[in-house]
Amino acid sequence: MPTIQSIDIKPVAFKLKDPFVTAAGRKTETHNVQLTLTLSDGTRGLSEASSSIAMPTESQENMVRALRSLIPELHGKPIENYRELIATSWRVQNLHPTAAAAMESAILDAFTRTLRKPLSEFLGGKILTIETDLTLSLAAPKELFKSARDAAKKGFRRLKVKLDGTSPQLDFERLQAVKKGAPRATLVADGNQGFGLSQATDLAHRLKRAGVSLVFLEQPFRRHDLRSMKLFRQRTHIPVFADEAVHSAADAVRVFEAEAADGVNIKVAKSGLLGALDIIHIAQRFKKRLAIGCMEESKLGLAASVHLACGTGVFEWVDLDSVFLLEPIVQRGGFLMKGPKYSVKGIRAGIGM
Repeated sequence: MPTIQSIDIKPVAFKLKDPFVTAAGRKTETHNVQLTLTLSDGTRGLSEASSSIAMPTESQENMVRALRSLIPELHGKPIENYRELIATSWRVQNLHPTAAAAMESAILDAFTRTLRKPLSEFLGGKILTIETDLTLSLAAPKELFKSARDAAKKGFRRLKVKLDGTSPQLDFERLQAVKKGAPRATLVADGNQGFGLSQATDLAHRLKRAGVSLVFLEQPFRRHDLRSMKLFRQRTHIPVFADEAVHSAADAVRVFEAEAADGVNIKVAKSGLLGALDIIHIAQRFKKRLAIGCMEESKLGLAASVHLACGTGVFEWVDLDSVFLLEPIVQRGGFLMKGPKYSVKGIRAGIGM
C-alpha cells in the first residue's frame, strides 16, 4: 500500500456574494486553507478547511500552523492505516477541529482513491442525490422578503433564516417576511447562540399565533446552556437542534441525556467524517433527528460533506449551501449540481475532485 509522500498547504481567500451576518458576527470574505496530500504512487487526496464566524479561533493562520504541525506526524506512513492517521491528526490538533477534519478528509479521499471507490460508497452508499436549503443572512425584514422570493425563483424549497434574539418582534417579522416571499418554502431558524430563554419563548408563541411553522430552531442558546434548551422544549411546540453544543459523540450523549435537543446539526468541520458517523450512531440510539451543515467552504471543501450525506442517507435537513454564498469559482468534480440538488452519480473514486 502506498505511503504519504508529501502534504501541500495553500491559504486561499474567497469573496462572498453578499455580507454574511449572524448573531455572532459578520464577514464579507472567507479565508480558507486547501490541502493536497500526495501518496508514493502519485494518488492525491484533496480537502479544504474553512474559517467561520462560529469558530473564531479557527483563523487561517491558526489552521495553517495546525496543518503544518501534522506533516512530520504523517509523512511516510502507509495510507491503509487511515484510522491511525486520522486518530493522530485529532490527538495532535484537537484544539483546531477544522484543521484536523480537513486532514482527515484528505486522508480518506486519498485512501478511497486507492480503493477506486467513491467516498460516498465507502461511507455507506445509501443514496446518490440530496437537496440543500439556502441560508438567508441576518437582515431587515424587507431585505429578507426579497431574498426569499429570489431563492424560491431559483428552485430552493427549503430556507434557513438567521436570527439574533435581540427582539422577538423583529425576529418574528423576519420569519414572517421570508414566509411571504417564499410561501411554499419549508423554514428553519438559526439562533447562533444569541437568544435568552424568555426571548426564544416569546418568539415561539408569536409564531404559533401567526401560524408560521419551523421544522426546528437551531442552537438558540449558549452551547453549554442545556437547561434553557430543555426548558424551551418543555414550554413550546418548536423542536430544538443542537449545533455548537455538539462537536463529538460524547457531546451528543450529554445533550440528549439532558433532554436538551430533538436533534443535532452535524458538521464535518467540527467533528470530522468518522466523528460524524459516531454522532449519527448516538442520535439514532437516542431516536433523535439529524441535519448536516457547513461553514464557508468552496466546492472542494464541501464535497466531503456531500459524500457523507449521500453515503449515510440519514439527514432530514441538508444545509450544504456554501457554494451559493461565495462568488463563483471554477472547480470541477466532487458532485453534480442542478439548482439545490446535488448528485454523486458518476464519481469513480474519492470525492471526485
